[in-house]
Amino acid sequence: MPKNQSTAAQAARRASRSGAKYTEALRVATGATPHAPHVLRFLAERSGNLYHLVGGIAAAWAHSGQRVLLLEEAEDYWSWTMSGARRGRGRRKKEIEPATPPEPTTSTLWASPDGPGLLTHHACMWQVRRASQESDRGLPRTDRSPLVAAVADALVTYDVIVLVPKHWSYPDRENATAHVVIGEIDIFPDTDCRTALPGPGGEEKGVPLSPEQSAAVLRERCLGFLFGFPHLPIALDGVIWQSNWELPVDADYLAGVDRDMDRAGLRPLGWSLTGQRRSDPHKQLPEADQLKDPDFVQRYQPIAGRLRTALDARPVSRS
Repeated sequence: MPKNQSTAAQAARRASRSGAKYTEALRVATGATPHAPHVLRFLAERSGNLYHLVGGIAAAWAHSGQRVLLLEEAEDYWSWTMSGARRGRGRRKKEIEPATPPEPTTSTLWASPDGPGLLTHHACMWQVRRASQESDRGLPRTDRSPLVAAVADALVTYDVIVLVPKHWSYPDRENATAHVVIGEIDIFPDTDCRTALPGPGGEEKGVPLSPEQSAAVLRERCLGFLFGFPHLPIALDGVIWQSNWELPVDADYLAGVDRDMDRAGLRPLGWSLTGQRRSDPHKQLPEADQLKDPDFVQRYQPIAGRLRTALDARPVSRS
């Protein structure tokens, strides 16, 4: 290459200085096919121990040069409506004024000093209460326009929008373009606890399970919430497993579990360990210092890379 010839990245940076979006300019410079922004919804039965996983994946994307938004639900809709009802109990008026929702907040969690990478957090109410009509039998009407507007505003700025709701288990069909399920494992099913064999010292040991049997137990135990109410089909783009304790099996065993998950139509995206993080604040995204820590981000880069590949390989459409 001639000494003064510009690289695609240099050309993209010059374009970004003039107001163009760096990632779009880079795709033009390299001839890459542009991808529409992904609106990702993680699904989980219990989310208390999973915030670090989601935050780590988002941070890994940002550190790799993507512009990522964590769009979090500020407060649960029903908690605000019920707080309004509690305030109205002591009043003589029959009318109950709805609770005032909190104002949206936006903060930059991490920004690359010399590149396009950006991780932003935006918290807002996703739905509000409207006055009921006669056909609603007195129940408040749910208006989800705040979430619709927040997603629409972010589509022009970010490459990936990660939805972080208060209740993770319910799919967001109106706004998400992709869904990934996170299975949280407390006790890894490597043995059958219902059947025991005598050990050499007189103790009883559970009958070992094959990787295929273990995969079947994991699907039943950790993914059963997907088949509950309202029994609507949901297209999944992959599954991530997080174990709250050290895994009692080796990498070959986990590879067998992944093969069986893939056979069942659940694309495996990786395994994560919480380590000693169980004392961290419950239901809270990682602190800004952690999101800047290369060691913290490095732990999530393999899963983030596989997940981004899976998202880019699918046609982006509303689920």
